[in-house]
Amino acid sequence: MRSMKSVLCVTVALQAIVFNVVSTESPPQTDPPYHLRLMCHDGYLPGHLTLVRIELRQSGGAFANEVWDAEAKLMADSPGVVLSTNRIILRNGLGSALVSITGGDFRLTATVGLLGASRTLRALTNVPATTASGTLTGTETTWSNIVNVVADVTVPAGHTLTLAPGTLVLVNGVTSGTSAPDLLVNGTIRSLGTEEQPVTITCASTNPAMRWGQIRHNNAQPSLYRRTSISRGGRASGEGHTSSFGGPLIRPNNSTIAFEHSNLTDHGGKIMHGTGSDLVFNECLLARSVMGPEILGTGLLCTNTYFMEMASDDDGDGIYLQGSNGKPLFLIGCVMAGLTGRTDDGIDTLGAVATFENCILRDWVNPGDDPKGISLFNGTTTIRRCLIQDCFIGVAAKSSQNSPTRVYMENCTIGGISNAVLAAWKSNATNGVIDFRITNSILRSMDAVRSDFEATNFTIGYCNISESWPGTGNGTADPMFANETARDYRLLPYSPCIDAGSPASPFDPDGSPVDLGFVTFLPPAPELNSPKNEPSGAFTFLLNAYTNRNYRVDMSTNCTDWTALTTLKMTNSPALVTDPGTAGEAKRFYRALLGIE
Repeated sequence: MRSMKSVLCVTVALQAIVFNVVSTESPPQTDPPYHLRLMCHDGYLPGHLTLVRIELRQSGGAFANEVWDAEAKLMADSPGVVLSTNRIILRNGLGSALVSITGGDFRLTATVGLLGASRTLRALTNVPATTASGTLTGTETTWSNIVNVVADVTVPAGHTLTLAPGTLVLVNGVTSGTSAPDLLVNGTIRSLGTEEQPVTITCASTNPAMRWGQIRHNNAQPSLYRRTSISRGGRASGEGHTSSFGGPLIRPNNSTIAFEHSNLTDHGGKIMHGTGSDLVFNECLLARSVMGPEILGTGLLCTNTYFMEMASDDDGDGIYLQGSNGKPLFLIGCVMAGLTGRTDDGIDTLGAVATFENCILRDWVNPGDDPKGISLFNGTTTIRRCLIQDCFIGVAAKSSQNSPTRVYMENCTIGGISNAVLAAWKSNATNGVIDFRITNSILRSMDAVRSDFEATNFTIGYCNISESWPGTGNGTADPMFANETARDYRLLPYSPCIDAGSPASPFDPDGSPVDLGFVTFLPPAPELNSPKNEPSGAFTFLLNAYTNRNYRVDMSTNCTDWTALTTLKMTNSPALVTDPGTAGEAKRFYRALLGIE
């Protein structure tokens, strides 16, 4: 909500002839606008690869996904410690790398500009490892410290395997083939990492070519992976798309799994192949594998999760969603970043009914292919308030066998390299029953709207488009982004996209008609000026503010306790504000706030 974004304070000495007017853009802030977080295991084995994850967050805690790119630097406080890399690139507020470390105990510090975060890492050289293999007995097992999995471990039905905070699980690996130690789960895994003591599951070898197998949840009871990093798996039989490039790391079948603040990275195959299951991801990172999850007949709730740097010569998708058998498919607040130049689509679907909301899809390009930010094949998809940039095609839809493809899109900003939106023909998708319904969006590309069939594939209204297109409320004027080169898609004041949305759409939180595009316009701060004592004893002043918005004016005698004085819909500027109740008080304070909740 935008109700408190712009605040002005005016201090007025009511009994004085000359008024003392003090204005500030906003109240003093005790927190910086951003802060940095550093996540890695609290201990390491010299020469082994340790995942380091760095987050740039807003002061309120959300990922700073408006910061398109940033560089973090890593430093050790001990001269005897050597890091294999000292830099990590952040994309939209998050970045990671596998880092080899040698030396003793030390403090690791990450910095982005003037921001910093640090934590102490212990060398685990002298910590003994417990070996594990075979079928776990009884009903409960707890792993802690260092556990070396030397052969398949089975968690039978009715059994709970708990990974205590700080557990390091080292699984023996192989350099090639599809036979390596697996975790086979019919019962429950509870991996209970904390921010200070995450859990890590990785390969036991320092040889980067060595990888272990996979974690298979088969008809299993619900499992939880919390603050857990799982890396360097994939030596298993290939399944589904990319089957020739290695097996999936996580293989759920008819199972329920939740991943919280976890990392699934750096695998020789795809990250997941799921069937008939229910999955939850929150604030997770899935990166540097052949492709992300491929799920069939599986429900998905994925929030604030990053899919980054997939690489494959075929089907290197961020995620592939196939028909969910009536189960919901939601991606909300996620970032899909291709980046490698060996990618396919950010989101790929087949017969899915899915909703994508408040997501960023970027850099899905491949010189030998036609990657899309979102590729839709049959089914029904809602795309709401998403930003799609630097993809060869923004959103493409195909249909086959008389199965329609329906796309509902609103408040999106799309800048495809070739096309923003495309109704596509393909050899296996020759049916033109494709129905795009697009409102309140910005579509800019070399050929923004393209159909391989008929223009009737598109119903577009109240959109800003880089070419003329029929429809009520459509326009072609420069949208006036704040800095498109720096990928800052905020709207500048008096952009033609401000308040230009459909009258049928809900108003923006500040009471104005909906804006076009991904980013809701925030006007300049209001101003309070021209204070005056009236003969009646009332006090008046002027509110100068951006028109067509609601502003609430509050008053206070101490700048701590505030009372609403009036709410104004700004149709013209300035507006006269009157406070009739000033008699007998030496001083009052006033502030103007944009919007009402």
